[in-house]
Amino acid sequence: MSSIFRFKKFDILQEQSALKVGTDAMLLGALINTEHASHGLDLGSGTGVLSLMVAQQNKSILIDAIEEHAESYNECKSNFQYSPWQNRLEVHLHNYFSFSFERKYDLIFSNPPFYFEKESHTKSKNLASKHTTKEDFDRFASLVIYQLSNEGKFWVIVPFNLYKYIVDYNIFKSLYINNLVFISPKQNKSISRVVMCFSFHETIVNKTELILRNSEGLYTDSYIDLTKAFHYNNLKEPGT
Repeated sequence: MSSIFRFKKFDILQEQSALKVGTDAMLLGALINTEHASHGLDLGSGTGVLSLMVAQQNKSILIDAIEEHAESYNECKSNFQYSPWQNRLEVHLHNYFSFSFERKYDLIFSNPPFYFEKESHTKSKNLASKHTTKEDFDRFASLVIYQLSNEGKFWVIVPFNLYKYIVDYNIFKSLYINNLVFISPKQNKSISRVVMCFSFHETIVNKTELILRNSEGLYTDSYIDLTKAFHYNNLKEPGT
């Protein structure tokens, strides 16, 4: 995999980071509604790709990104510095559970670790960075609730089984689900990911479905249209 991932308006250095730019980040970054947000919080920023996608969409938002792994922090910092929005982005080398926040945020977003415990003793940095415990995920939910402003929105992407866990056990407690996007990797395949949007306000839940590839393995028009502001490559070409 290339150490540089090119977007239309910025590049992502990802040589040392455990998690490379993938479909999950592309989906979440493209689906986040940044309208009316003035202060954003990126929990576990990795390379900073989500913050950069949000900054591209919202021309005035100020974003704090929190990343505890030094390699990812260094690349995130570099990616911010060489972007068109460097003055609106700041990354902090810290664990977000012990970080001293100075404000609440009207937009919080995250592509968090989402596999629980069982496979966490792996030597692969990539796999280890995707694992957490149920206790830490519950702490993560409490952190989001505490740091979200009264009118704020929280956006997250999770596997379908974690979506079920979140809903069945009401993990985000005082927050209500406002939006759900059920994502299938291919036509006639099961749902693999769910993008969720929460707030403190109960609304009729807006539910939509998105299929990434058709039966021939080509990207669907829906996915191409969703990500066209970001993808550098022409996804209509076979093999992309």
